[in-house]
Amino acid sequence: MVNEKLIPVDRQDAYGKITGKAKYVDDIKFPGMLYVQTVRIPSPHARILHIDSSEALKLKGVVKVLTAKDVFGRNHLPNDKPVLVEDVVKCTGDGVAVVVAETRSLAAKAAKLVKVDYEELPAVFTPEEALAAGAPVLHGDSNLAITHKTVKGDIAAGFLEADIILEREYATQRAMHAAIEPDGAVVVPEADGITVYCPGKGPFNVKRAVAAACGLSENKVRLIQPAIGGAFGGKDCDINAIASRAAMAAMITGRPCKMTWTREEVLLEGSKRHPFKLNYKIGAKKDGHITAIEINGLADVGAYITKSKATIWRATVEATGPYTIENVSTTIAGAFTNNVYSDAVRGFGSPQVDFASESLMSELAKELGMSPLEIRRINAYREGAITATSQKLKSVNLIECLDKLEEVFPVHEKPAAPPAGKVRGRGISCIFRGEANGAGVTTLDAAAVNIHIERDGSITVLTGIAEMGQGGSNIVLQMVSKALGVSIENLKVSPLDTAYLPDSGATVGSRGTITSGNAAVVAAEDAKKRIANVVAEDWGVSPEDLIFQDNTIFTENKEKTIRFTDAITLCYTKLPGVFGYGWWALPPVWWDFDKNSGDTYASFNYGACGAEVEIDLSSGKVEIIDVAAIHDVGRILNEPEVRAQIAGGGSMAYGFTLTEEVDIQKGQVKTLNFDGYLLPTTMDFKNFRPIPLEPKQPGINPLGVKGIGESSTATFAPAVINAIEDALGVRIRKLPANLESVFEAIQESERLGYIKEGRRNE
Repeated sequence: MVNEKLIPVDRQDAYGKITGKAKYVDDIKFPGMLYVQTVRIPSPHARILHIDSSEALKLKGVVKVLTAKDVFGRNHLPNDKPVLVEDVVKCTGDGVAVVVAETRSLAAKAAKLVKVDYEELPAVFTPEEALAAGAPVLHGDSNLAITHKTVKGDIAAGFLEADIILEREYATQRAMHAAIEPDGAVVVPEADGITVYCPGKGPFNVKRAVAAACGLSENKVRLIQPAIGGAFGGKDCDINAIASRAAMAAMITGRPCKMTWTREEVLLEGSKRHPFKLNYKIGAKKDGHITAIEINGLADVGAYITKSKATIWRATVEATGPYTIENVSTTIAGAFTNNVYSDAVRGFGSPQVDFASESLMSELAKELGMSPLEIRRINAYREGAITATSQKLKSVNLIECLDKLEEVFPVHEKPAAPPAGKVRGRGISCIFRGEANGAGVTTLDAAAVNIHIERDGSITVLTGIAEMGQGGSNIVLQMVSKALGVSIENLKVSPLDTAYLPDSGATVGSRGTITSGNAAVVAAEDAKKRIANVVAEDWGVSPEDLIFQDNTIFTENKEKTIRFTDAITLCYTKLPGVFGYGWWALPPVWWDFDKNSGDTYASFNYGACGAEVEIDLSSGKVEIIDVAAIHDVGRILNEPEVRAQIAGGGSMAYGFTLTEEVDIQKGQVKTLNFDGYLLPTTMDFKNFRPIPLEPKQPGINPLGVKGIGESSTATFAPAVINAIEDALGVRIRKLPANLESVFEAIQESERLGYIKEGRRNE
């Protein structure tokens, strides 16, 4: 089965979504339901002196106003986001109270009547300010939230070997997930516990967070997941806070309670992508071989730690790019500030460092008079290469990605002559990215799938991996369908309900297909064995002689055959039930914090990208003429889904590269809706060619698959920025490369004489 080509199938969740029948969290209503609204203050750093809710409670229909003293259980982990702030507000999005009312509009009105007396405190708004001597401290004794390092070889000796040394600084911005569906939750009090309805990429994580906040044992919290209207790394820590606030209200009032954020609240309180500043120093020989690289980075963690430790750790591991370098020193730190907190966004630290490292590689090639492709080929990882963390690599397909790029994208050719007043350029990039959680997360990286075969032969599949639009549920169905030889129409994935499903971790790190896909095969084989034993005994043959195919079970010579449904009927005369259980875990990984090295991920995926851009010299508008995005995906299980994932990652990266930025000034979020947050549309994102590569060396798990959801976001930015430099002769080192920054580059290009009379001066 593992080596067979699978036929793509339509997704079972598509009908509900395209017809509007799918139920999202804000569609869920219960009799007597109350609405919960958060109270905030307009200060990024302040001590709460008193909360007066008397005016709000005078409004008819306002049931309760709750504060931190009403949190039954754990309000927060050390240095982390509280359910409600008890004493000191650390960013303007912090919730200090919640109003519970009969209607949504009434709750919003009453929230404005809650009076909060507070004392303004000194604040810090950049990581540099936060780490300066005498800066006000947000947590503990220091604003230094986390520092990660990698060390390999002798960095000083490596630079002494170099014929050329470059030093460059790069920066990335604060961006958001921009899911169409805002975060929300509905909580229903039960006779012995609560039921939570909310969309989240880690349903069991939400369950644990709510249980802790409400002082309940985890078995008294049940989470049922409705359809999810997009996540992209979000619907995680934000959902934990929302669900906990709604749960607190439900338990106190004894009535169902709903909290759904407005778009403004998503921007005000919701987590964002970490802004990075990265200083690179690289040494190389004249022949292009890199001798040493030193990287120092600083990230804005914001007010709370959340996922910053893991995000910055991943960034540190991958910061050198996919290149064999004998001498490495990387240090990336994160600092607490009084800005909205940073958390996981699609890519999880990779897009920031990939933008920097791949920009640097093209700058190095230019300094050496080499082509961008040549310098990458010289230094690229190959099978058995040793990474910056001293890990020996397996299943390395970077050269195959570069070969494919050279085949499908005119890397060495000059772009066609553009219209008057415009210039064109081409750029490339390549990446590697660790798959799944890696050693930055200490829990076992595993998933479980259960299948239950009904008496009529139909099959219910239970998986704990959240379906967020990535098509993960469909992959599980494909695996079971293929193993048991039954039509996929005969299978159904059970709705995600923590009361009945196995905890399979969160849908993060591009781990869903790897973990649940392999677990599904184990579960299907487990069920298949039970069925085969019964049928084989009845026929007097060996179970190994049976073939499951085309909704039938038969021997190789087809002397004996039985329909799958009839076989199940037979099984129920011999067995109490027909089921399968599958559990699969990634191989163990490790990290040595003393030596700053280790085997960081069980496997890596690789990618290469080529981009051609056209720039309007009068406005700075960047038009994407062509993008070819090649990604090593291991074994292709469903090619349309894979292509869609690559395109989806590319479209998100488009905004990260050219338009998207959350404007925060002195801790105040100025971007409060999509009218000021410039998301690309289908009119912008065109001429994109997603190219999944099924290389000779597949993934090292039994299915041979690799993840793609996050690595697809990482190659686009450096390729486009390198193309802009090729067109203008001027390098942009800070994202986003928006109209203003591109126009500044055009003016600089004209001043330097690269552009004359509306054309590039070759």
